[in-house]
Amino acid sequence: MLNSIKYITILLLFSLSVIITCAQDFEATVILNMEALPPDARDRLKDFKQQTEDYLNKNKFADGPIYKIKVTLQFNFRGTNGFDGYEAQLFVISQRIVDDSIKQWQPKYVVAFRYLDEKCSFNYNRTMLFVKNDVRFDSYLSLLDYYAYMVLGYDEDSFFPKGGNKYFQKALDICNKPMTDRKGWTAEVGTGKPSRAELVQELLNSRMDDFRLNYYKYHWEGVDNFYIHPYNQKTALNTMLEALEKIGDLKKREVKAYNIDYFFEAKAQEIGQFFLAYGDRTVYDRLARIDPAHQRIYEEFKTKGK
Repeated sequence: MLNSIKYITILLLFSLSVIITCAQDFEATVILNMEALPPDARDRLKDFKQQTEDYLNKNKFADGPIYKIKVTLQFNFRGTNGFDGYEAQLFVISQRIVDDSIKQWQPKYVVAFRYLDEKCSFNYNRTMLFVKNDVRFDSYLSLLDYYAYMVLGYDEDSFFPKGGNKYFQKALDICNKPMTDRKGWTAEVGTGKPSRAELVQELLNSRMDDFRLNYYKYHWEGVDNFYIHPYNQKTALNTMLEALEKIGDLKKREVKAYNIDYFFEAKAQEIGQFFLAYGDRTVYDRLARIDPAHQRIYEEFKTKGK
């Protein structure tokens, strides 16, 4: 009887810890590069890191319970108007947990979303209220909200076919809010990079369904099974290879496929590492044909383990 009570108590405590762990969505880390700013501007930003981390880590962005997604935001400040206005580059990278039998105790992660936003303009001062508001646009908090929803969308897409739709739509809704300065939010001629609106609009366009469905297949049926069934890794790798080939075929058909480009930029090293377990080094020739922009990386992995 005592053993049963002890077991139930432990089970309840474990369940409670899981609920508490899932209370918020992000484990966010903020990195600042302020070398381009004068000393007085750096002083005005002394609370920026902590306030931003608290905003992302203590607010709820997802509709339901979710494990904490690791996300890093690096702000490379480029200038200031001398008051509350700032120009910066923002590098965002999120990590997706590998769904295997030991993820609660020894979690493994792979990159899910990685993007460099080169034109961020926003107002910030240390006395502003960091209150989440999905109705009102704020030049800084809405920027954080946009990338929070992009990260959630990509994460959900990796576990469920097109599961990120609701979060991508929320990101697009932010882009469509009334705002006085639309730089970075909507298309600009001759920039060569998508605006925030274009980046998420592309994902919601049906022509990218093959990318999103094979993004799911690469992660859920490939990466996760690679670790869940360590004695049958070849099957998981073949699934990953099939998904990558379909993504590569779509890239060849599309004049613009920003998200596919960023996928391969984020994943090339990871892909190369996984296929060291394939057993046949000629697979790297196939990978180079699928993703010719990163041929050098695949050639380097091909020489390993010989």
